[in-house]
Amino acid sequence: MLSHRKRYARDKEERIAQIVKISQEVIDNDGYDNLSMNLLHKRTNIPIGTLYKDFPDGKEDILLEIMKSFKDQFEGKYQKLDEESIKNFFFTSLDIGRNRRKFLIALQLETLKNPDSFIMKARKYVSDLNIDTFKQVVEYIIGHSITDEKLLDIIAVWKAIVRQHIIFRNLHGSDEKFMTMMIKIIRGLGT
Repeated sequence: MLSHRKRYARDKEERIAQIVKISQEVIDNDGYDNLSMNLLHKRTNIPIGTLYKDFPDGKEDILLEIMKSFKDQFEGKYQKLDEESIKNFFFTSLDIGRNRRKFLIALQLETLKNPDSFIMKARKYVSDLNIDTFKQVVEYIIGHSITDEKLLDIIAVWKAIVRQHIIFRNLHGSDEKFMTMMIKIIRGLGT
């Protein structure tokens, strides 16, 4: 028999997964502007108060939770690093982004509303994730270890440039050219 605390944690986890799934569908099909706590309440029957308890800042927190859901597509895939796996890492990142282009546009909109606040919040979300894979890739590229603080700075730059490249449909040229540019940027930031 599950304890009350474990059941509550499991229920919350399931509720958040449901909200993330529905939110992604709304963003992809109807656009970010149509996502609202009221809509989520209607589609899930989760009380508004519970939605705001799980996501105090509403849509902003939901976007960050969606961002966390992408990590599963990287974990455990890059045990051995070489030039080919680095290329695969970059192209996987671009594919994930292209499949979620509308989400990236929504993320960019939230960032532009209040950049300092959103970036600080996003850094907290990222620091709560297992960033070992990204750290291994970055350290392989720059050739030495880095602190987690430096890694978070590199991740922030990486995500911003990747979003631009995807949102503006290959803004930085071909994916090969983009990867070469990003490797140079990561090396520069890693010194």
